[in-house]
Amino acid sequence: MPSSTVATHGGAQASAPAAARSARFRARVRRLPWAPALTTAGAGAIAFWVGAVFPGPAGEFPYYAPLGAVVAMSTTVMGSVRKTVQSIVSIWLGSMIALAIGAVSTPSPVTVALVIGLGTIAGSWSWLDDMGHWVPTAGLFVLIIGTDDPVAFVSAFGGLTLIGAAIGVAMTVLFPQLPLGPTERAIRDVRTEVLVQLRRLAHALQGDGPPTETQWRDYVAQLDPAVQRMRAARQLVLDASRVNRRREHHRYRLERELEQAAALERVCFLIEELTQVLEEEERAGNDHVGLGPELRPHTAQALLALADLVQSGDGRTADPGAKADAQDALAALVDQIHDVRVGEPSYDELFTAGSIVTTIRRCIETPHPVSASPASGQSARIEERPSDHR
Repeated sequence: MPSSTVATHGGAQASAPAAARSARFRARVRRLPWAPALTTAGAGAIAFWVGAVFPGPAGEFPYYAPLGAVVAMSTTVMGSVRKTVQSIVSIWLGSMIALAIGAVSTPSPVTVALVIGLGTIAGSWSWLDDMGHWVPTAGLFVLIIGTDDPVAFVSAFGGLTLIGAAIGVAMTVLFPQLPLGPTERAIRDVRTEVLVQLRRLAHALQGDGPPTETQWRDYVAQLDPAVQRMRAARQLVLDASRVNRRREHHRYRLERELEQAAALERVCFLIEELTQVLEEEERAGNDHVGLGPELRPHTAQALLALADLVQSGDGRTADPGAKADAQDALAALVDQIHDVRVGEPSYDELFTAGSIVTTIRRCIETPHPVSASPASGQSARIEERPSDHR
C-alpha cells in the first residue's frame, strides 16, 4: 500500500474518535439549561437595578433583590409563585427569631447557636418544603449583619427579597419554560431499555435449555430507573404547561409526548410481568417448565418481533407492517402451543404459555397504527392524572 494511502487511512482513523468526542461535547452543550439561565440572569439584573435605585436604607442592600429573583425562579409558573411565598415566609420567620434573640443579647456563640437551632426547627415545617433552609440563614443575616439597626435591616432584607421574587415570577410568566426536550430524551431512554430487555429475553430462550436462576439475573434489565425518570419528566412538563402561554403553540407536541410516555409505561409494566413469568416458570431445575424446547424458539421469535414493533414507532404509534409481523409471530406461537399441548393435561403449563401469549398480545395492541396519529387535527385530550393501569 502506498505511504500516502496509509497516511490517509491512519488520519481518517484518528479523526473518527475526535469527531465522536466533538459530537458528544456539542450534545452536552445543547442540553445545558440555556433558556432558564438567561431568564434567571435577566431577572437578577433587573432586580439588582431596582434594588440599587430603591429609596431609603433599603438601597444600601441592593443584592438582596437579585437573591429573591433567583430563589423565585422555577420551571413552572405555579412553582415560582409557591417558592416565592415559601421563601418570603421563611425569611420573615428567621428574621423574627433573630430579632427576638437579639433584643435580649448581643451576637455571641450562644446566640448564634440559638438562632441556628430554633431556625432549623422552624424550617422543618413541611409546608416550607425545601425553602425551609432560609429560616436559619435569614436569622443569621439579621443577627450578625443587622445589629446596628435590626428593624431597618429586616425591612430592607424582606422587602427587597420580595420585590426580587416578584420580578422572578414576572419573568417566569413572560418567558415560561416548557421542558419538552428532557421528556423526549426520557422517553427515548425507556424505549431503548425496553428493546434491550425484549432482546435479552429472546436470547435467553434461544439456548439449548432453560436458563438457570443465575443466568436469568444476567438477562433481566432494570426498567424501573428509566421509567421513574420518564414519569418525573412527564409530570414536570405537565406542571409547566399550566398557566403557560406557550402551551397552545406546542399543544400537539405536548399531547404526543404525554401519550408516548403513557403507552411506554404500560408496555414496561407488561414486560415486567412477562419477565417475571419467564424467570420463575422457564428456569432450569423446575420440575415442569412453562414452555419447553418446542415453544421456546417460537416465543423468542415473538419477542423479537415485538422488539421490532417497539423500535418502529414512538410508543404511541407503530408501523403497520411491523405490527402485522408481530401479530403473525404471535399467531405462530399460539398454533405451536395448540399443537404441542393439545394432548397434554397439565393445566399449569397451559396457564404459563397462555399468560405469555396474553401479555405479548397486550403489548402489541398498545401502540396505534401510524394512521391513527392525531396530526390530522384531532387532538387528544391532555390527561392530567397519573396512569391507572397498575
